[in-house]
Amino acid sequence: MKILKVLVVALLLNATVTHAQNTSPIAAGVDIGAGFGSNELAPSLMYHEELGSQRLPWLRIGLGFRAWGYSAGRTNLETERIAGVKDYLEYRNVSINGVSFLAGISMTFWKFDIGVNTDLLGLTYGTKRHGYYEKGTVERPGTGARYYDKWLSTKPTLFNALPLALRDNSGQSEAFVRFRAGRSLGLKLGYVYGRVTYTTRKINDLNVYLDNSQRHVSTVYGLPYVALAFAVGQ
Repeated sequence: MKILKVLVVALLLNATVTHAQNTSPIAAGVDIGAGFGSNELAPSLMYHEELGSQRLPWLRIGLGFRAWGYSAGRTNLETERIAGVKDYLEYRNVSINGVSFLAGISMTFWKFDIGVNTDLLGLTYGTKRHGYYEKGTVERPGTGARYYDKWLSTKPTLFNALPLALRDNSGQSEAFVRFRAGRSLGLKLGYVYGRVTYTTRKINDLNVYLDNSQRHVSTVYGLPYVALAFAVGQ
């Protein structure tokens, strides 16, 4: 996972410098597909526009939008580890949907595009879920003591930024290979890396805090991904 994060950031920074030159026409497309796991599903629809350099025509940077979803069965969402303590809420199932603004970079060789992309900003929404705050016997109860071994109401975090780097956010990133089978149709295979974050809901107009005064719980997932790719402009 860390390798993917470093690769995305390094390539995007390098592309920003390289493409401060004259550019070639914009190419656009739509990818419709999903990531699959044993009890997980992550469908997405992505619109992207990519711009190439005349000096490096095989290298392209892009911007776009992604509508995405994620659902899974029994899942634990964890808090950030602070002073050696990391809590979690246990869910029977989770589901979340989002719309994100993304950036990416790709390299073109013959009929293949090889690249990465990541969400920059986004909105998420979904069904409110109850998570069980399992603690058992604790020698030194923390700020969440009154909620130990209880079901807590939570909701997806609404506003999100840089979920690849910031844990209290939700969103997706991809590493992919896109094969252009014809002028307007192709096949995209890859790996989707995502984060899902929920926030505890208020009780009697008071914020609900777990130990270490935390309200956010999250989990990351990685799934193989397949999509149909449609070219919509050159």
